[in-house]
Amino acid sequence: MLDEGTANKIAAGEVVERPASVVKELVENSIDAGASSVSVEIKNGGITFIRVSDNGSGIEEDDAEIAFERHATSKIRSSGDLEAIATLGFRGEALASIASVSSVELITRVRKNPHGICVKIQGGSVMEIKETGCAVGTVFTVRDLFYNTPARFKFLKKDSTEAGYISDMVSRIALARPHISMRLISNGATVLHTPGNNDLLSAIFSIYGKDIARQTLKIDYEDERVRIEGYAGKPEIARSTRNYQSIFINGRYIKSKLVSSAIDEAYKTFLMKNKFPFAAINIKINPLLVDVNVHPAKMEIRFSEEKEIFRSIFHAVSDALAAKSLVKEAHVGYDVKDSGTIDNSSAPGFKYVQQRIDAVPYNTPQKYKSFEAESTKHAMPEITSESNKDKYIPQVGEEEPQREEPQYQDVQYESKASGEFCGIAEAYDEAEENDAERLETDAARLARDAVIIGQAFNTYIILELYNELIILDQHAAHERIMYEGLRRKYINRDAICQQLISPVVIELTNQEIKFLEETAEFLESLGFIYESFGNNTIMLRSIPYGDIGISAKEAFIEVLDKIISSAGSGLDKNSYGAAAEEALYTIACKAAVKANKRLDSAEIRSLLEDLAKLDNPYTCPHGRPTIVKLTKHELEKMFKRIV
Repeated sequence: MLDEGTANKIAAGEVVERPASVVKELVENSIDAGASSVSVEIKNGGITFIRVSDNGSGIEEDDAEIAFERHATSKIRSSGDLEAIATLGFRGEALASIASVSSVELITRVRKNPHGICVKIQGGSVMEIKETGCAVGTVFTVRDLFYNTPARFKFLKKDSTEAGYISDMVSRIALARPHISMRLISNGATVLHTPGNNDLLSAIFSIYGKDIARQTLKIDYEDERVRIEGYAGKPEIARSTRNYQSIFINGRYIKSKLVSSAIDEAYKTFLMKNKFPFAAINIKINPLLVDVNVHPAKMEIRFSEEKEIFRSIFHAVSDALAAKSLVKEAHVGYDVKDSGTIDNSSAPGFKYVQQRIDAVPYNTPQKYKSFEAESTKHAMPEITSESNKDKYIPQVGEEEPQREEPQYQDVQYESKASGEFCGIAEAYDEAEENDAERLETDAARLARDAVIIGQAFNTYIILELYNELIILDQHAAHERIMYEGLRRKYINRDAICQQLISPVVIELTNQEIKFLEETAEFLESLGFIYESFGNNTIMLRSIPYGDIGISAKEAFIEVLDKIISSAGSGLDKNSYGAAAEEALYTIACKAAVKANKRLDSAEIRSLLEDLAKLDNPYTCPHGRPTIVKLTKHELEKMFKRIV
């Protein structure tokens, strides 16, 4: 049988991976003790010195020494408690593991006692216990981590890297618990301080700065299983890694492929590939529905109802994206007061003030001044808001067909018919069919009120709307229109094919022919109808659009390549969704109006009206912005009319 010291060192290898692991365990204990203020001080990346101080309830004198015994915990009493864990620390391994590989000093006091208790432990052995004067709460000091385990010590990285891990961990905990003031001091300098005012946006501002804070969207969602709160970032602050994503389950920072996949799915056509959104999301769920006892570090979890949780998270993020303008703002290199202000004059009570992005309320009737002849002689004929004011603009989702709830399948959704082609019926496409009035979209306002100024480079449409200059990428906008139209028809199994006047003969490889034999019905649903013509040859009779911008043969082969690529080793029911999306992206891109194409005012107006009917008019299917706006305020700053 292993001796106690050896057993503790083995446990330390699982629980205490690096200084950040120590900080995590100690801060979580402070939170469980009801602290409203936690301070973390480190030196040399936490390798030589870590001190975690809190104003929590403290530890009883009788418990102070046995707290360092293995599996000593006051947070669970029986195996049944593991089924509904509500605290952060519960295993009873952390303190014993930390003490076995370092020198630890504990100073603690409960409110009812006039004095505190000090316990000193080195290498797992108690060296001293004595009474001491101290404030109510607990102070853990950990020195010389891994001093007695050289093999572990040599795998630590340089001080700055280890300090970075600690900063990241403290930041995540601060986001999970915005009601707790968190402070991190590294080598004598304060590198992080959150106000603890129970405002998550204040914590985001304190950690990431105003540029991130002002580009977030509030998440507030609840259904019969979960309540989801937090903030999601606008597409323009997306990053190339997931480092700016923080996911919490009942206030515990975790990593979950299921939750990440649901967030990705909600942003799917808002972001370009290999970009990940900012997110700080807390999922409150019945502890009985989640297992946090999967890994010693408690970073991984399991859900008992994965399909439903996936759908809830997807809806929560999708609703946040749908409720706010996502028109990309152009800036000229200075802070724009119209877009929002950050007031930190009363630090540490950091206050974030969210103002309307728009300089003029959208529901304020506006009449436009007539343009001088000189300013419009090269522009298209003016179309004023007066000529359009009585035109009815359908609200987003108003004419959406009723659809059954999509069913989760391997992070994919099944369509309402037979479920044969799943994945493309994304959850936000079901639409929330309720009586609540939908907010008018920017695209709807453009269609109704925008004045057409003209085109730049036969690619960008220039519009004036209230006190803003709007620039529209005609190809990206039309690509989004084509994509949503194709997607809707695909989901509803409506015909999207147009017969060719003359069938096209296409030669393929034997492997491609075999693939087509297995996917004929699937390709037909995408608008491609063909038949075998012998000798690895097919005769193509229909394509999705007659005017697709390239030859029918080119279009078919390009879509076929995309489907084969997304299908990987084979196309089955579970991969139809991804394959269909790739195909529809490609078809929409080829069929959309191209850059360098001159459009007349009627074509532009038609484009605006079609854009107004979309679920997401802000990005093309690949995530590129369709609309960018520049405010009058910014133009006047640019030309030094105002300072």
